[in-house]
Parts: sequence; C-alpha cells; structure tokens
Amino acid sequence: MSDLTGSNQSFAKVLAHWERLLAGAETNRDDLPALEPYRVQLEAALADTRKFHERRASRAAAARQATRELRAMLRLGRDLASRFESGVRLLYGRRSPKLVEFGMKPILPRGKRKKAPAGCGVQGCPLEATPTVK
Repeated sequence: MSDLTGSNQSFAKVLAHWERLLAGAETNRDDLPALEPYRVQLEAALADTRKFHERRASRAAAARQATRELRAMLRLGRDLASRFESGVRLLYGRRSPKLVEFGMKPILPRGKRKKAPAGCGVQGCPLEATPTVK
C-alpha cells in the first residue's frame, strides 16, 4: 500500500499513508531503533515526492498557459493571413495568375461544356432512340 505502481490508490491516499507511518514511528521511536534508517529514508522520499508533485503541477499549469497563448497566436495569424489574402486578391484580381505566387488559386474561366450524346451509349439499351416500324 506504499506506492502507486500497480494499484488504484490516489496520490493523496499514498502520501497520507506514509505520513501515518511516520507519525507512528515518531511516537514509538524508542521501540523501533532497528527501523530508524528506513524511517529517515521514508521521510526523505515523502519530501522529494511532494517536491516533484509540486514541480509537475507547476509545469502542467505552464503548459496549459502556453497552449492558450499558442491558440491565441494561431487565431491572430489566421485572421492576418485572411486579410493579407484579401488584399492580394483586391490588388491583382481574383482571376490573376499572379495569385499562384502567393499559394492562392485564381478563379479560372470555365471551359465550354460538351453536350452528352443522346441515349445511354450501351448497345441494346431501351433508352436508345430507335425508330419503331409499324
């Protein structure tokens, strides 16, 4: 019950368990002289664990803040890029081939549509327009 590996215990429960062990060891120090080195090591482990947990929480908060700032910069960049593209289109025109130099697609003139041949194109199709003889 003294570590998180392989168990479903919460971090707080583990630390509370260690604190209870250390409190009991302090109360019964005279009865446990052989366990004194382990008590000292457990105290150090508890202090280090708290320190690392605080450092991790601080880094997580910094990472969340960095993510918020990154998203804000991306939003600003998208807005600026959109405005710049609009300015380029306004200057050169929507159909200008010059837009390709900016990675933008010009509006190309449409080609003339070809008329589809009459019928479905499959031999013996009932939709084929064949004259009937009476």
